[in-house]
Amino acid sequence: MNIKEIARAAGVSVATISRVLNHPEQVLPETREHVLAVMKEHHYTPNWFARGLNLGRTNTIALLVPNLELNRFQQLICGVETVARSKQYAVILCHTENDPAQELAYLEMVRTRHIDGVIFAPSSLSRQQREPLLSDGVPCVHVGRGAESGFDAMCYIDQEESAFRLTQHLLSLGHESIGLLLDDRLRLEAAQVEAGCRRALAGTQARLMLWSCRSTIPDGFNAGYRILRAGGKPPRALITFSDRQAFGVLRAAERLDVAVPEELALATLADSPLCPIVSPAVTGMEQPTARLGMLAARMLFDRIESGAPAAAQEIVLQPKLKIRRSCGNRKHIYELFD
Repeated sequence: MNIKEIARAAGVSVATISRVLNHPEQVLPETREHVLAVMKEHHYTPNWFARGLNLGRTNTIALLVPNLELNRFQQLICGVETVARSKQYAVILCHTENDPAQELAYLEMVRTRHIDGVIFAPSSLSRQQREPLLSDGVPCVHVGRGAESGFDAMCYIDQEESAFRLTQHLLSLGHESIGLLLDDRLRLEAAQVEAGCRRALAGTQARLMLWSCRSTIPDGFNAGYRILRAGGKPPRALITFSDRQAFGVLRAAERLDVAVPEELALATLADSPLCPIVSPAVTGMEQPTARLGMLAARMLFDRIESGAPAAAQEIVLQPKLKIRRSCGNRKHIYELFD
């Protein structure tokens, strides 16, 4: 049935049906209850998309994510959806795979479907490429650092500080050569991580060695195998960008009879529920990514609900060091199962 047929069955006007759906506070309680009962009797479901267009809202936001495999992005998605559910909003999940062309295609979808707001986690596009969306006045939040991004709403975990603290910890254990295994598909974060490591090494005699691979266990294994078998002297300590890379390196060390942490200290910038479980348990930086997702969603809904340009906002979250056995620290093990 359509809205006209429901109005006829209820004995009211189409305008009354519209008010029951869009502005129920303007309808007498007995009339509202009668109309809702008729709708239920006839199994009538409103076209919420059309209703949203009439109200200027679709109660839908888009979340653009570059990688669905990593625990950090999975937790971020959960955080966004927790807040969206409380607001009775749907979340369209867009997996960009770090592909600018795919991201542009999703942005065109956002414009044509009148999505209420967008969270970029993060964006690989230039400000000029995003200009059509910004010109439309679509509220946006960027999960990532960088004033050059062109976003006036940003929240992120301080990856440079995370790398700085983890490198300092390894230096405090006496390691004079530190390897860094990055993921060059996440270029902005990789640059921040490298900057943090170099800041920690400034003024020391320690050397930094760089490698890169995808954030998967097989790629971590292959990279670890190359690092440990490479000519010359391998690093005494290795920091990985992701937990999966660390697990791959652990497997490579086992294959090559390299003892962790006695011969290779290992730590990751992305702690996960598996890090305390593997053997040896992996030292990592706990990233509050679920909280970050909730924060990004709240920032976005503040902008959607205000209906007006909001002041620039930048919020930074700090990671927490979880010291376990893989780094070689035997005196203080902060093993927390929380």
